[in-house]
Amino acid sequence: MLHTQWGVCIKKVLIVDDNPAIVDIVSELVSGAGFHPQTASGGKEALEKASAEHPDLILLDINMPDMDGWTVLRKLKEEGITNNTKVMMLTATTDVGTDIFGLQDVVSGYIRKPFNNKDLSERLKAALEGGAAAAIAPPPAEEKETGLFSFLSKKRTETTEGMEKSRRSAKKYELRRGLSYVVKEQKAVKSFEIFTDQVTHEVQGLCITRQYPAVVRQEWALEETPIIWLSNQLGKVYVNPANIGILGDTIIRFIEKSDDSVVMIDGIEFLIVNNGFDKVLKMIHRITEVVMEYKSRLIISVDPRALDVREMALLERNMEIIEGDLRPAVKITR
Repeated sequence: MLHTQWGVCIKKVLIVDDNPAIVDIVSELVSGAGFHPQTASGGKEALEKASAEHPDLILLDINMPDMDGWTVLRKLKEEGITNNTKVMMLTATTDVGTDIFGLQDVVSGYIRKPFNNKDLSERLKAALEGGAAAAIAPPPAEEKETGLFSFLSKKRTETTEGMEKSRRSAKKYELRRGLSYVVKEQKAVKSFEIFTDQVTHEVQGLCITRQYPAVVRQEWALEETPIIWLSNQLGKVYVNPANIGILGDTIIRFIEKSDDSVVMIDGIEFLIVNNGFDKVLKMIHRITEVVMEYKSRLIISVDPRALDVREMALLERNMEIIEGDLRPAVKITR
């Protein structure tokens, strides 16, 4: 992993950015800090060079046309490259978004654009030589308030953040732990009723939805529950629907870190449009296995009109079926 120059071993830094001006500037700073710069103009080239060159550190841009930084990072993790190579994300946004979830263990920090030369030099030295500045930057205040980012980094027995205040009234819906449920409805009303009933009775919840989070919070009085918005637009609580691998990792990590949890997915049709039915079904199968293992609960809202008979049958397999007109007093047990 070391580059040798005049008998001296120099650590290598791979700079990944589609902007040539940024690459030139950062290359000079990397060289000036005493490290050997290598460059890649996009995600695909970055994967090839990371595999061949084994750099000590990768400075990875998030927004690139051929492959976004989160996809590159996920592939680096899957190939085991991040076991020996540190990664710092280059970002021009004020929020890193929820694409980080499931990948935060392999991110050594963030460098915000625009950056100053001194700060970048110090961050590079800290990352490669050790020091406090190498620590991962804290999430934005709004993400801290949701409790999801900090929750995902905690052990299962330590989680109290992101939980709604418990209601004194009895539960209306008794979901069995370890089971997954398909709610057949044209609009995600019954699903939200069941989900809200769970999270207001000492069950930790994660909501994935196509609806704007602020609207969901207001309509269902969800003040603390983490809500991930399936959207192609940048935002504080969004996941790009095409990043289905990251979404699946996010949900699985949430379940693994929770002691007693429920996950709701509203927008399965939108995921299918962006990824295809087979990929979405594969993700759901991964999640349901973790739900069984960790005694969690999964609620999927689906409009039967959006799927054909075969797709609906495959989705319903090994699932509990709930019709959207189910009365609140009915217990959902076997």
